[in-house]
Amino acid sequence: MSIHLEQEVAEYSERRLRLATAITDYADWLDRQHGIDAERTLRLADTAAGLRQDKLVVAFVAEFSRGKTELINALFFADHGQRLLPSDAGRTTMCPTELFANADELPSLSLLPIETRRRSESLARLKHMPIEWCRVLLDPADPRQLQESLKKLTETKSMPAVDAIEMGLWNGEDASEHHLLRADGTVEVPAWRYAMVNYPHPLLQAGLTILDTPGLNALGAEPELTLSVIPNAHAVMYLLATDTGVTRSDLEIWQKHVHRHSNYHVAVLNKIDMLWDELKSDAEVQATIERQAEETARVLKLPRSRVFTVSAQKALAATIRGDAALRVRSGIESLEYLLAHQVIPARRDMLYHAVSREVATLLDESRADLAARLKRSSDELIQLTQLSGKNRELIEQTRASLQQEKDSYDATADQFRSTRKMVQGQGEHLLSHLSEDTLDAILKAARDTMENSWTTRGLTGGIRHLSEEMGSRFQQATRLADNMLDALEQAYMRFHRKHNLPKMQVPRLDLGAYRNRLDALTRETDAFCKDPANLMLEKRFMIRRFYAGLAEEARKAFKLARLEAERWLRIALDPIMTRIREHKQYLDTRLASLQRILENMGTLHSRMAQIKQEISTLRHDKLELARMSEQLTV
Repeated sequence: MSIHLEQEVAEYSERRLRLATAITDYADWLDRQHGIDAERTLRLADTAAGLRQDKLVVAFVAEFSRGKTELINALFFADHGQRLLPSDAGRTTMCPTELFANADELPSLSLLPIETRRRSESLARLKHMPIEWCRVLLDPADPRQLQESLKKLTETKSMPAVDAIEMGLWNGEDASEHHLLRADGTVEVPAWRYAMVNYPHPLLQAGLTILDTPGLNALGAEPELTLSVIPNAHAVMYLLATDTGVTRSDLEIWQKHVHRHSNYHVAVLNKIDMLWDELKSDAEVQATIERQAEETARVLKLPRSRVFTVSAQKALAATIRGDAALRVRSGIESLEYLLAHQVIPARRDMLYHAVSREVATLLDESRADLAARLKRSSDELIQLTQLSGKNRELIEQTRASLQQEKDSYDATADQFRSTRKMVQGQGEHLLSHLSEDTLDAILKAARDTMENSWTTRGLTGGIRHLSEEMGSRFQQATRLADNMLDALEQAYMRFHRKHNLPKMQVPRLDLGAYRNRLDALTRETDAFCKDPANLMLEKRFMIRRFYAGLAEEARKAFKLARLEAERWLRIALDPIMTRIREHKQYLDTRLASLQRILENMGTLHSRMAQIKQEISTLRHDKLELARMSEQLTV
């Protein structure tokens, strides 16, 4: 692992945690402010928690025997002096493997039995069901135990061919797989469906998650990988072998599972040492490698700059032996540079700017709150200063004028309560479009459409019904939100014009990201349905599995959309109610103060001293907010 890669991951982690800490400080500051709504502090707490839990996900995708696992060892674990993941000849990871670090649990290898493919639960749900996993504790201080334990990733088992067909693990109609059928009617399949490795490596502890996804069969057998896991990765490394170039199965994986996704992806031609020839000059060898890289770029329709040539095995050996020249020749440094200076900074900046935009709106509101409170206190102090030494009649006139202002304000507040009640009713109607019951009804209708026809047409019809119905609900919810916002903005303007309250800017409810996710799922579905390998009636299991994965992803999008709508409703209603109460309290306090002065003229100067202290505190709060604002925007 290069020092640059380690530094960039560490910087990514440090900046992420520094931003989370600054947001937490800001939330604490808000908690100390009297009368400020709790919604903002809740939003900030969620944002800070999300930052601390954020992972940088890099997925490695390839057909079997492309050296993918060896490349993971070379890039991230060479400093161990040995292979962390098994990658000997004929001994490679047989199931999708996720490597991460969780300090709250002991280092371990968790394995999901292949038989769970008969179950309807998604991988995402099974991850939260510990009883379904076989768990092996790992000892990072014992290299032998670590190596032996991780060999479980290579395990296979015999299974009756009929069961393998049922679970989508073997295709008896594919001539290229006939040789896998044994005389006793069994075939060899992976022993495990999915593996999770919790390992305390510095890069993993800093927030890196690595996905090792082996082979076309594994990807095809787990639609969830295609629908969710790979699309959610921040970078995809697609491996090919330099000596063979792009084979048919390589191209199939690329077209089905990699290039359609919008995340950052590159092609890595591995095993360039197969082309090293002592009978050729270095220039001739390099020219051969370059031709392969250019041809790969042409076939995959990638810029040449997105195709890398490496020898993972030589890179690993060079790092372990301290052979700097061999390490340079292996080509690993260009890939490390890509990760360190493009992938990681891009993710870091994207995350930072997204959070900054979220927090910037809240900072603007806090500044407006402080400015309004400072102005009110200053106005009251000026008024009391002008009343100093005046007679009781003048003070009574001032109190009467203030009472009129309060009466007018109360009338506006009563009017707003009617608006608020109407908006709350519309809000309940809005949320009903995104409720669990609504979603269950949509999913049931889609299943009913498909129930008697597991053909491509039936699948497409069911899924299109699912997508159209959900999209329609999103549109209806958005229209309702727009109508509600128009009513609220008119009410806000009345408070601003009549009583000089700060202008309130509530953003419109935007469910576009979730609609886009549905559209992406629909595109994946169309591609799945058009795939000739999935057109046969015998593929019912795969179609059901694909639909189950699709429904799971749709449920996630629906749930997130509802949470967004609930959050928006709180943002739209709670802040203005807080400001209404705060301004009412301010008017009540001023009236009570003037009444006390009328009853005892000696209290005027003590009230002025109290206001001066309040102004001093508010100015201190303003400086503190400015300091935190600088930390959050650097």
